[in-house]
Amino acid sequence: MQLANHCTSCQQPLKEIVLEGHYGQRVVADVCGNCHLVWFDAFESVRLSGLGWVGLLREMIATPRAAQTVPRQLQCVRCHGSLKAVRNLTRFGRTAALECGRGHGHYQGFALLLAERGLVRTMATRDLATLHKENTQPSCLNCGAPVDSVPTALSGQTPVCSHCETPLMLLDLPRLTQALLVRHGDVLQLEGQGQQLAVACRGCGQPLDATQDTRCDTCGHVVVMPSLDRVQPLLNQIEPILKGALPRQARPWGHKLQRMRGDASATQWHRFMGHAHDVFSSDSQRLYGKTATVVHVIAALALVFVLYLLFR
Repeated sequence: MQLANHCTSCQQPLKEIVLEGHYGQRVVADVCGNCHLVWFDAFESVRLSGLGWVGLLREMIATPRAAQTVPRQLQCVRCHGSLKAVRNLTRFGRTAALECGRGHGHYQGFALLLAERGLVRTMATRDLATLHKENTQPSCLNCGAPVDSVPTALSGQTPVCSHCETPLMLLDLPRLTQALLVRHGDVLQLEGQGQQLAVACRGCGQPLDATQDTRCDTCGHVVVMPSLDRVQPLLNQIEPILKGALPRQARPWGHKLQRMRGDASATQWHRFMGHAHDVFSSDSQRLYGKTATVVHVIAALALVFVLYLLFR
């Protein structure tokens, strides 16, 4: 029996979860709920399908923790070797991870993993003002520490967590929804998706389209998702849609040729060869006419030369 891997930060056993990847592949992740860390082998994080992300998000929601700073010195889960800090540039911006030098995998915090896929955005001053109107205590998405006071956070251009010194981030609802709508390598296109995937406005209660709305048209309330638990209703709506999506069916091989059976002239190859034959035939006729004239001239000259030799 294989022993469970342990978090090299808190030494607690890592929880192994099996997630769905693209085209039904199996992706395994090791999660530490105490430190909010995820370990992926190699590049498995990029292989997650929408349903895989739903499972991972549910695991993240189920593991709340008190604010604490994750030690900077971590070790590889597989070989217990040292990890190096890497900063990658993705199409969503810069992100960071702690990577094993032997290629065994990498550690990422929950917030950094979401940022790598472009599922979060920087908290703006209007977002903090909105949370203040909702009587919601803003907190750091990375470490869970509460933001001390709204006026202090509003004074800076980019609000930063005073506990872990990372920028304060929020979940980007439209990007998150679009990222989840992927199954079997296809982006799902839903009819009336505004009604199928709706979230309630926290200002007036009106339903908002989770795929595109960032502000309520009725009351002007800004859509702010400061924590993972707020996306739970969205996951409940989108999970059955993903499970009901079937993979693409392959087209029958040779179906077009079967329809054209018995009519060879309908094929592109026949038309190409017919055109080539016509060109070749016309060129041959022109060439034959010129060749015949030359042959006749040579034959006449040869006859005259022979007669000259005979009657000289």
